[in-house]
Amino acid sequence: MSKVERLCIKVPKVYDWITHQAEKEFQFEVGDIDFFTEEDPEDQTTDTLVDDICDYFLPNSVKVSCVLIAPEPPEELCAEVGDRKDVHVEEYDTVLQLVNIQKQGQFQIVLEAKDNYKNNGLAPLFSEPINFFKIEKFLLCAPPGTDVLCHVYDFDCEGSFVCNGDGTEWTIDLLLLICQSIQVEAEVKIDIEGKICKPRPEILLPVRRKKCPDFKFPEQCPEVFPRPHKPH
Repeated sequence: MSKVERLCIKVPKVYDWITHQAEKEFQFEVGDIDFFTEEDPEDQTTDTLVDDICDYFLPNSVKVSCVLIAPEPPEELCAEVGDRKDVHVEEYDTVLQLVNIQKQGQFQIVLEAKDNYKNNGLAPLFSEPINFFKIEKFLLCAPPGTDVLCHVYDFDCEGSFVCNGDGTEWTIDLLLLICQSIQVEAEVKIDIEGKICKPRPEILLPVRRKKCPDFKFPEQCPEVFPRPHKPH
């Protein structure tokens, strides 16, 4: 057993941590964006373009969803920008920092027929890439020397697709939902009491060796063979 000793270790210290749902509204009409049968933007050409979306889906109702396509990796979707500003918060009688967090990227709208029993294998439609951009301000404990880290842990949308009476015009109302975890960190060195870690013993997989069965001769038919000896 290793003994308890004083240790100096380097760890990230969390100064503040919040979660926040960012929302951004969009509305699109005929002529604003194009839809294709191919998801990959490089394959979205005139050959895969669908001109009349209402005619493509009717009489099915349409489900609207979204897919984040940039940046890659998605961890780079949000980040701190600009300078921090000290703000006195009377409610807590303390000074916090006003921090700007920027969200920027590209997404696609996906349209699918809701009534699967009617669509007869109707393929979903994918929009051309759509840019989005939003800056929000947060009051955080972020003194000089700290880093503000933003992580998007969920990206989704709520939307509706509506065709007009004669099916020549359509409208998409969309609410983009960006779930963020915003954390303020700094690397610090702390003095603790503890033990130096050592590897644990390996847990071996159970070894099952096949054993040979007992050797057995075939059963005889003693009633008929071998014939019993006759007394002389």
